[in-house]
Amino acid sequence: MKFSLKSGRFFRDQWVQVRSYAEIAATLDADGKFEGVPFSAEMARYCGTRARVFRRADKTCVAGHGMRRMKATVFLQDLRCDGEFHDGCQRNCLLFWKEAWLKPADHDAEPPSIDPATVHEVRRAAERLPTRRGDRYICQSTELYDATQNLSRWNIAPWLRDIAHGELTIGAFLEIVTRTLTHRVFGWRDPGALVGAEGKKRKGDLNLESGSWINVKESKGIEAELDPNGHNCGLSFTPSMAQHIGGRYQVEFPIKKIIIEQSGKMVNLTNTVALKGVNCAGTCTKNCPRNEILFWRESWLRRVDAGK
Repeated sequence: MKFSLKSGRFFRDQWVQVRSYAEIAATLDADGKFEGVPFSAEMARYCGTRARVFRRADKTCVAGHGMRRMKATVFLQDLRCDGEFHDGCQRNCLLFWKEAWLKPADHDAEPPSIDPATVHEVRRAAERLPTRRGDRYICQSTELYDATQNLSRWNIAPWLRDIAHGELTIGAFLEIVTRTLTHRVFGWRDPGALVGAEGKKRKGDLNLESGSWINVKESKGIEAELDPNGHNCGLSFTPSMAQHIGGRYQVEFPIKKIIIEQSGKMVNLTNTVALKGVNCAGTCTKNCPRNEILFWRESWLRRVDAGK
């Protein structure tokens, strides 16, 4: 059973309606932000539509800075950035929604009608939202550090709220505590971390496409393509990927380019794919709610026939 705390108004599985673009625009500053969070141009298409809350974002991992606090922000189910206004970035990030941009909705009521003329007007307005600053891209990920606040690694209140909101089980909480103690206090390697040896590593040459079926190789096969830091040509095999070792999955799409969160620069990728339904569960990152897609080198995978 879930119960509400004073930390926010919207909670997991609650239905909400995205406010009109005019209402949202009224909250934005000159940089197109509210409380440091940009309203991305890719979000405008959802104005007036209904969605279900996926997770609260009272805390979130920020690349290079660990876990940080946020306020009055949620993720909505399956609403991800498609990179349309950011030169086709394929990070496929879940979008951060400030609660001020949402209102409660009744899922059983008649769906709101959206005038096509309004959709066109909103799109034109979205095209004017800032997406670059010089040679640096501006998006919710690149601005995330400034939109968050410091969170002590020993402050367990956010995780207790996760338990109260039904977003974290007690067992998963104990796993997070164990991982923190073994890694931070004793310096032991994360249980899911894999590392390899020095030497040249292959990215793979499977030429995978959307819909291709693969098996994730066993640990030894993956370690053969990792360096001593657990990287393959700069791409890490994260502990959250270990639970998928030996599994059979379908390719969601090949990943060709992504914006790096810390630098705001676009980088090109080769021989790398996303797998359907395989996202970061957040356990190894203290229950981070971002549900990010995982990047798989083809050398960690083995192509299989669809019928096998």
